[in-house]
Amino acid sequence: MKTRYYFLTLIVLILFSCTEKKLEPISPSLGKPGTIEILSQEAIGGGVIVTYKIPNSEDILCVKAEYTLSGGRTFESTASYFENTLTICGFNDTNEHEAEIYVVNRAQVKSDPVTLKFTPLEASYLKTAKSMQIIQDFGGAQFSWLNPDKAPLTFEFFAQDSVGKLQAMRVINSSADTMKLSLRGYQPDPPRWFAAVIRDYWDNVTDTIYPQDKISPLLELKIDKTAMKVMKLGNDASFTNWEGMDQYIIDDNKDTFGHSADGSVPAAFTIDMARMVKLSRFVMFNRYFNNSYYSWGNPKTFEVYVCFTTPSSSGDWSEWTKLMDCIEVKPSGEAGTTMTDEDLAAALAGFEFEVDLDLPAVRYIRFVITSTWENTSFTHPDELDFYGVYEDGQ
Repeated sequence: MKTRYYFLTLIVLILFSCTEKKLEPISPSLGKPGTIEILSQEAIGGGVIVTYKIPNSEDILCVKAEYTLSGGRTFESTASYFENTLTICGFNDTNEHEAEIYVVNRAQVKSDPVTLKFTPLEASYLKTAKSMQIIQDFGGAQFSWLNPDKAPLTFEFFAQDSVGKLQAMRVINSSADTMKLSLRGYQPDPPRWFAAVIRDYWDNVTDTIYPQDKISPLLELKIDKTAMKVMKLGNDASFTNWEGMDQYIIDDNKDTFGHSADGSVPAAFTIDMARMVKLSRFVMFNRYFNNSYYSWGNPKTFEVYVCFTTPSSSGDWSEWTKLMDCIEVKPSGEAGTTMTDEDLAAALAGFEFEVDLDLPAVRYIRFVITSTWENTSFTHPDELDFYGVYEDGQ
């Protein structure tokens, strides 16, 4: 009997607990809020920045703009109570447009709208498209562009396949103001089309961007290291410590490495490529140590120099021209030595650095390792590969 009583009580409690609850704002409304006072507006690429004064009310939550883009899609832009500017963006033309701006209180009640009329400047993705250059490069084509607004843009890069169809070969997101990227792996013949498409956050998209004509890629070879040697200039480090050897840096064997002594970083070494080479790029490989390629004394940052004459044995730096500063990038961005699949794939492929197309042919190239992945005072580069073409064409 007692069990039946408890059961009936439980049923009653469940029935009462299942009554419908109405979702309402957590704050009571103090009435419809007043409207903003527009103080100024500034046209920007694809939109406008409006400065305003909010009404004097204690329950204001935000200011919201509602607008329709040229293609018919509606968007909202919101600024908190603590701000006095609102950015309205996403337009792909320079026609006059309108936005309705509301004040919203904590009870989600909107004010009457204030209509803002404005004329955007040219959208960032269109400005970037005008700057896009596609030129002949080693093994393919080089794409370069400017993004002066530093807008977050998506770039798609295309190349013709064997039957002449454009195929998307790479997609990147970038807000950098200046960029270069190359598609490689193509033979000089036959000439082919390379192209690009640019999208912005609002899914505005350019027409396909082509060069003036088909491109015949420059021949690119992996430079033979058989005759190369690591020179021993007077101010270079020795890489013969802890099983390391200087020549192991260019022996085409990923199981060997060069290893400098404690206290040697920054550590320099110089390579004689044996022949004059028009370089296109080089690839740095790291040693696998403690279950990671991003560990211990593996190079992280380094500088690269070239010498256009036979260098002095002293290693006099005045004879050397700085080519670039390099930093190895861990795709995941995670600290420590742990690797994601993407990190592992990047390390196995090697860290690639492109050489400017304007660099004349060189024979002597010098590296200075300035920091390692675990900030050691020594370093142990595993292998370096070089790509380009011999000056004599042989």
